[in-house]
Amino acid sequence: MRGGAAPTLSDIRHAHRERHGYERYLVVNRFLFRPVGFVLTWVAVHVGLTSEAVSWLSGMVGLIGCAALVSGVKALQPAGLAVLFLFNLLDCVDGDLARTLKTRNPYGAFLDSVCGGIIDLGFWAVVAILGFRHPELFRYPDGFGQGALFWLGVGGGTCFLAVTLGYLERTYVELLVEAWERLHPGRPGAGASGGEEAGPILVARHLLRNLRVRETHYVLLLIAWWIHAIDVLLAAYLVFYALHAFLVLVLYARRGRAIKAAWLGGGER
Repeated sequence: MRGGAAPTLSDIRHAHRERHGYERYLVVNRFLFRPVGFVLTWVAVHVGLTSEAVSWLSGMVGLIGCAALVSGVKALQPAGLAVLFLFNLLDCVDGDLARTLKTRNPYGAFLDSVCGGIIDLGFWAVVAILGFRHPELFRYPDGFGQGALFWLGVGGGTCFLAVTLGYLERTYVELLVEAWERLHPGRPGAGASGGEEAGPILVARHLLRNLRVRETHYVLLLIAWWIHAIDVLLAAYLVFYALHAFLVLVLYARRGRAIKAAWLGGGER
């Protein structure tokens, strides 16, 4: 709290406005997690927590939630799911704290990314282990005749494909996007399509973004756990990430070839 009274809830919401464009169409985040996150941010301000402290806390809470889910203790399943929801709320709070108190810094951004990323990295494996230890949560516990280990493989494969998709996108931004934007001034380069988007394409992009964010994963996991269909969720996301990663690779490779042709044709270095 710098130079005056503690921020109000209105101040916290106002400081968050810069994220409105990014989160506007993230339905679960906007209408479920963010409103609660603003209240928790207000509490954190009055307790005197820093954004870095909340980042560390969120990482520990996330690990506890994952541990509860893979422990094999049935009674811990609801607690594990609730703790994962709390982890995501805290991951909202650290950024809101930094924006509200104007304490954003590279170390805080690093912690925010790492403490959240570590939990995201193994999320689908955690879901697979949860189902493996509690086969009653599966619709097809025998893995379509392949055995119970089948679903562990699906969980691991989903983790791999999710990481691969992120790696493709980060590598594109690091190595190709600048050259692509020089070839096509005024057109967005980092997105999946580039250029002006028609209504259906824009809707599809918003849908894809919603399917990829952690908040949606947690809500879908809660539903799948409730109706005993965790294997259906795993299989759906395995296919989703496989198709998404393949299409992104094809798109970015095509852009890369166009960049190469322009590069060699113009003698650019």
